[in-house]
Amino acid sequence: MPMLDANTTAQLKSYLGNLRRPIELVASLDASPKSAEMRSLVEEIAALSDRVTARLD
Repeated sequence: MPMLDANTTAQLKSYLGNLRRPIELVASLDASPKSAEMRSLVEEIAALSDRVTARLD
């Protein structure tokens, strides 16, 4: 289930389209429910642009 609503997703995708260089989102996670939420959010954001990658530690 997506964490971001359609409007926020569209705005973020537009913003990420302005990136000139690749970026990496890094999240240090554990087994907690909040970490699972963070994992989903980071992966969702990374999926919006080929210039964004996710590293989940």
